[in-house]
Amino acid sequence: MKQKHIVIDARLYGPKHTGIGRYTKNLLKSLIKLPDFKKYKFTLIIYKNLEEEIKKDLNSNFNYVTTNIHHYSIREQILLPFIIYRLNADLVHFTHFNKPILYFKKSVITIHDLIKHFFTGKDTTTKNQFLYSFKHIAYLFLTNTIVKRNQIIVPSNFWRKYLIEKFKLNPSRVVTTHEAVDPTFLQNNLDIGNSKLEIGNYIIYTGNLYTHKNIKVVLKALKDLPKLKLKIICARSFFSDKLKTQISHMGLKKQVEFLGYLDDKEFKNVYQQALALVHPSLMEGFSLTGLEAMALNCPVISSNSSCLPEIYNHSVLYFDPNDSNDLVKKIKQLINNPDLRQKLIKLGQQQLKKYSWTKTAKQTMAVYKNCLN
Repeated sequence: MKQKHIVIDARLYGPKHTGIGRYTKNLLKSLIKLPDFKKYKFTLIIYKNLEEEIKKDLNSNFNYVTTNIHHYSIREQILLPFIIYRLNADLVHFTHFNKPILYFKKSVITIHDLIKHFFTGKDTTTKNQFLYSFKHIAYLFLTNTIVKRNQIIVPSNFWRKYLIEKFKLNPSRVVTTHEAVDPTFLQNNLDIGNSKLEIGNYIIYTGNLYTHKNIKVVLKALKDLPKLKLKIICARSFFSDKLKTQISHMGLKKQVEFLGYLDDKEFKNVYQQALALVHPSLMEGFSLTGLEAMALNCPVISSNSSCLPEIYNHSVLYFDPNDSNDLVKKIKQLINNPDLRQKLIKLGQQQLKKYSWTKTAKQTMAVYKNCLN
């Protein structure tokens, strides 16, 4: 019997492409290890400039097709389908929602979130209003078309429920595959409760600075905690410039430090000596941010919104993301109770064990098999 051919759009591969890139990389590395992997022929569509990196990670386990057709482009919608049709795939997995609408054969789509359905307008973009409006309409049309035509994978039950209810889908067409921490975060951890570590008088925020990330609630909390500092790990951007202006107007310049990019050693040291990571987001798809902190023995104070209680369960301190006083209260709990900090670190380590890329790969392979049958 001829091997079934599965094509995976892996253009958004690796940490350069943030969360989607980490998902794609770790999923592919874990698929290779499954017993059923060799029962199928796998082909990856990748960017030419990532070919060396990807082949180093994945070796000859996949066939490779390179392209320079950029994601979110008109060429992607018009030209990419012809490349895929020539591959004569039995199934195509698009690891992000940007599937070309002109590809009509059997496919699986990973939708990481639909945050743009909830947060819109000039404060959510760096583009001019006309271009933003055009792209947003195209985004809504594309997602609506894709959701109704394809098998869907989501990273949390929060989004599964939303998709089923919003688009009136058969529940069998939406499958949750939780993600996991990148293995590099699990290497060379300091021991839990290492008494030699001196904990600094600072909290951490890590991530981009879009509106839904809600860092403003952290700044409001700092006003009531004048001895506490905030360290922000975030690549420099248009939004960081706006935030610096806001920080200056609030009189918080001495309390806030932008760390920019950190290498692995600095990154771990900053986390392990922090009072806590504060994750104030109003909405996430899965949110590895808190799990990465747990992997580095850093307790987490998290918003209680969207999928976060599902992912973190009882391993964090929750606060109302619209109430800075509630955040102040939770921070003071940690400051005044060192034992609570150690308890959260241990709970975080236990929570991490619930997730693995092997499990994600097995669930994804099950989706492939179901589609092919």
